[in-house]
Amino acid sequence: MKKQRTDPRVIRTQRLLKHALIDLMEERKFEQITVQDISDRASIKRVTFYLHYKDKNALLIQSIDDVLSELREQITKCISYPNDFEFRENEPHPSFIELFHQIAAQFPFYKALLVKNRVAYLTNGLLEIIHEFVSEGINQTEPDDNNLTANRDLIIKYVESAFLEVIIWWVENNMHYSEHEMAVQLMALSIKGPYHHIPTK
Repeated sequence: MKKQRTDPRVIRTQRLLKHALIDLMEERKFEQITVQDISDRASIKRVTFYLHYKDKNALLIQSIDDVLSELREQITKCISYPNDFEFRENEPHPSFIELFHQIAAQFPFYKALLVKNRVAYLTNGLLEIIHEFVSEGINQTEPDDNNLTANRDLIIKYVESAFLEVIIWWVENNMHYSEHEMAVQLMALSIKGPYHHIPTK
Protein backbone atom coordinates (compact mmCIF):
# COMPACT_ATOMS: atom_id res chain seq x y z
CA MET A 1 0.00 0.00 0.00
CA LYS A 2 1.19 3.49 -0.80
CA LYS A 3 1.88 5.78 2.12
CA GLN A 4 -0.50 8.69 2.35
CA ARG A 5 1.27 11.95 1.64
CA THR A 6 1.31 14.53 4.41
CA ASP A 7 -0.33 17.81 3.49
CA PRO A 8 2.46 20.35 2.76
CA ARG A 9 0.56 22.87 4.89
CA VAL A 10 0.80 20.51 7.86
CA ILE A 11 4.53 20.06 7.31
CA ARG A 12 5.03 23.81 7.07
CA THR A 13 3.03 24.54 10.23
CA GLN A 14 4.84 21.90 12.26
CA ARG A 15 8.19 23.16 11.01
CA LEU A 16 7.29 26.71 12.08
CA LEU A 17 6.26 25.50 15.52
CA LYS A 18 9.47 23.49 15.97
CA HIS A 19 11.63 26.42 14.93
CA ALA A 20 9.68 28.72 17.24
CA LEU A 21 10.24 26.37 20.17
CA ILE A 22 13.97 26.15 19.51
CA ASP A 23 14.24 29.94 19.20
CA LEU A 24 12.49 30.41 22.52
CA MET A 25 14.59 27.75 24.23
CA GLU A 26 17.72 29.65 23.21
CA GLU A 27 16.35 32.58 25.22
CA ARG A 28 14.78 30.97 28.31
CA LYS A 29 14.07 27.75 30.17
CA PHE A 30 11.50 25.37 28.74
CA GLU A 31 9.38 25.66 31.91
CA GLN A 32 9.00 29.39 31.27
CA ILE A 33 7.66 28.92 27.74
CA THR A 34 3.92 28.68 27.09
CA VAL A 35 1.95 27.39 24.14
CA GLN A 36 0.91 31.00 23.52
CA ASP A 37 4.58 32.03 23.36
CA ILE A 38 5.29 29.33 20.78
CA SER A 39 2.23 30.22 18.73
CA ASP A 40 3.07 33.92 18.77
CA ARG A 41 6.68 33.27 17.73
CA ALA A 42 5.49 31.04 14.88
CA SER A 43 2.82 33.59 13.88
CA ILE A 44 0.20 30.89 14.22
CA LYS A 45 -3.06 30.94 16.17
CA ARG A 46 -3.08 29.09 19.49
CA VAL A 47 -5.98 26.93 18.36
CA THR A 48 -3.90 25.84 15.36
CA PHE A 49 -1.15 24.64 17.68
CA TYR A 50 -3.58 22.21 19.30
CA LEU A 51 -4.55 20.81 15.92
CA HIS A 52 -1.00 19.45 15.69
CA TYR A 53 0.20 18.86 19.25
CA LYS A 54 -1.43 18.01 22.57
CA ASP A 55 0.85 20.38 24.46
CA LYS A 56 4.33 21.89 24.38
CA ASN A 57 5.85 18.65 25.71
CA ALA A 58 4.51 16.74 22.72
CA LEU A 59 6.09 19.32 20.42
CA LEU A 60 9.41 19.06 22.25
CA ILE A 61 9.47 15.26 22.11
CA GLN A 62 8.57 15.18 18.42
CA SER A 63 11.27 17.73 17.64
CA ILE A 64 13.88 15.64 19.47
CA ASP A 65 12.73 12.38 17.89
CA ASP A 66 13.02 13.86 14.40
CA VAL A 67 16.59 15.09 14.94
CA LEU A 68 17.77 11.90 16.64
CA SER A 69 16.20 9.75 13.96
CA GLU A 70 18.16 11.60 11.28
CA LEU A 71 21.34 11.39 13.34
CA ARG A 72 20.98 7.62 13.83
CA GLU A 73 20.19 7.06 10.15
CA GLN A 74 23.21 8.99 8.87
CA ILE A 75 25.70 7.53 11.35
CA THR A 76 24.44 4.00 10.70
CA LYS A 77 25.22 4.44 7.02
CA CYS A 78 28.80 5.37 7.87
CA ILE A 79 29.25 2.67 10.50
CA SER A 80 28.62 0.10 7.78
CA TYR A 81 31.71 1.45 6.01
CA PRO A 82 34.02 -1.42 4.91
CA ASN A 83 35.72 -3.12 7.87
CA ASP A 84 39.11 -2.92 6.14
CA PHE A 85 39.27 0.83 6.81
CA GLU A 86 42.83 1.71 7.85
CA PHE A 87 43.07 3.90 10.94
CA ARG A 88 45.69 6.52 10.15
CA GLU A 89 46.62 9.73 11.84
CA ASN A 90 44.55 12.70 10.58
CA GLU A 91 42.26 10.36 8.64
CA PRO A 92 39.27 9.74 10.88
CA HIS A 93 36.69 7.10 10.09
CA PRO A 94 33.77 8.60 8.10
CA SER A 95 31.42 7.88 11.02
CA PHE A 96 33.42 10.25 13.27
CA ILE A 97 33.15 13.05 10.74
CA GLU A 98 29.46 12.37 10.15
CA LEU A 99 28.73 12.54 13.87
CA PHE A 100 30.05 16.08 14.12
CA HIS A 101 28.60 17.05 10.75
CA GLN A 102 25.12 16.12 11.93
CA ILE A 103 25.57 18.00 15.19
CA ALA A 104 26.79 21.09 13.30
CA ALA A 105 23.88 20.89 10.85
CA GLN A 106 21.48 21.18 13.79
CA PHE A 107 23.56 23.60 15.84
CA PRO A 108 20.71 25.90 17.03
CA PHE A 109 18.77 22.83 18.15
CA TYR A 110 21.64 21.37 20.18
CA LYS A 111 22.62 24.78 21.56
CA ALA A 112 19.10 25.31 22.85
CA LEU A 113 18.44 21.81 24.16
CA LEU A 114 21.89 20.67 25.35
CA VAL A 115 23.40 23.92 26.59
CA LYS A 116 20.73 26.54 27.31
CA ASN A 117 18.43 23.77 28.51
CA ARG A 118 19.81 20.34 29.44
CA VAL A 119 16.82 18.30 28.26
CA ALA A 120 17.08 14.80 29.70
CA TYR A 121 15.06 13.22 26.89
CA LEU A 122 17.56 14.51 24.32
CA THR A 123 20.61 13.71 26.45
CA ASN A 124 19.44 10.12 26.99
CA GLY A 125 18.53 9.63 23.34
CA LEU A 126 21.84 11.05 22.15
CA LEU A 127 23.74 8.87 24.61
CA GLU A 128 21.91 5.80 23.31
CA ILE A 129 23.00 6.57 19.74
CA ILE A 130 26.56 7.27 20.85
CA HIS A 131 26.55 3.95 22.72
CA GLU A 132 25.63 2.11 19.52
CA PHE A 133 28.22 4.11 17.60
CA VAL A 134 31.02 3.46 20.10
CA SER A 135 30.13 -0.20 20.60
CA GLU A 136 30.17 -0.93 16.90
CA GLY A 137 33.41 1.00 16.42
CA ILE A 138 35.24 -0.83 19.19
CA ASN A 139 33.89 -4.21 18.12
CA GLN A 140 35.05 -3.61 14.55
CA THR A 141 38.44 -2.23 15.59
CA GLU A 142 39.26 -4.89 18.18
CA PRO A 143 36.97 -7.92 18.55
CA ASP A 144 39.44 -9.73 20.83
CA ASP A 145 38.92 -8.87 24.52
CA ASN A 146 42.46 -10.00 25.28
CA ASN A 147 43.82 -7.02 23.35
CA LEU A 148 41.84 -4.48 25.36
CA THR A 149 43.27 -2.66 28.38
CA ALA A 150 40.02 -2.97 30.39
CA ASN A 151 36.67 -4.73 30.35
CA ARG A 152 34.85 -4.08 27.05
CA ASP A 153 31.67 -2.82 28.73
CA LEU A 154 33.68 -0.47 30.94
CA ILE A 155 35.58 0.91 27.94
CA ILE A 156 32.36 1.51 26.01
CA LYS A 157 30.78 3.32 28.98
CA TYR A 158 33.92 5.42 29.49
CA VAL A 159 34.19 6.42 25.82
CA GLU A 160 30.48 7.11 25.26
CA SER A 161 30.31 9.34 28.36
CA ALA A 162 33.35 11.28 27.14
CA PHE A 163 31.83 11.63 23.66
CA LEU A 164 28.64 13.14 25.06
CA GLU A 165 30.43 15.67 27.24
CA VAL A 166 32.82 16.61 24.43
CA ILE A 167 29.88 17.24 22.10
CA ILE A 168 28.19 19.44 24.71
CA TRP A 169 31.47 21.30 25.28
CA TRP A 170 31.93 21.78 21.51
CA VAL A 171 28.41 23.17 21.08
CA GLU A 172 28.73 25.36 24.15
CA ASN A 173 31.87 26.90 22.66
CA ASN A 174 30.14 27.56 19.33
CA MET A 175 31.98 24.78 17.47
CA HIS A 176 35.39 26.43 17.92
CA TYR A 177 37.05 23.45 16.20
CA SER A 178 36.02 22.27 12.74
CA GLU A 179 34.07 19.05 12.30
CA HIS A 180 37.17 17.39 10.84
CA GLU A 181 39.40 18.59 13.69
CA MET A 182 36.96 17.21 16.25
CA ALA A 183 36.75 13.90 14.43
CA VAL A 184 40.55 13.58 14.24
CA GLN A 185 41.14 14.45 17.87
CA LEU A 186 38.33 12.35 19.28
CA MET A 187 39.33 9.31 17.25
CA ALA A 188 42.93 9.68 18.41
CA LEU A 189 41.83 9.96 22.03
CA SER A 190 39.53 6.96 21.69
CA ILE A 191 42.23 4.74 20.22
CA LYS A 192 45.49 6.03 21.70
CA GLY A 193 44.50 7.95 24.82
CA PRO A 194 45.85 11.44 25.72
CA TYR A 195 49.59 10.73 25.36
CA HIS A 196 51.87 10.04 22.41
CA HIS A 197 54.20 8.33 24.87
CA ILE A 198 53.54 7.13 28.41
CA PRO A 199 54.84 9.85 30.81
CA THR A 200 57.87 8.79 32.87
CA LYS A 201 57.36 11.38 35.59
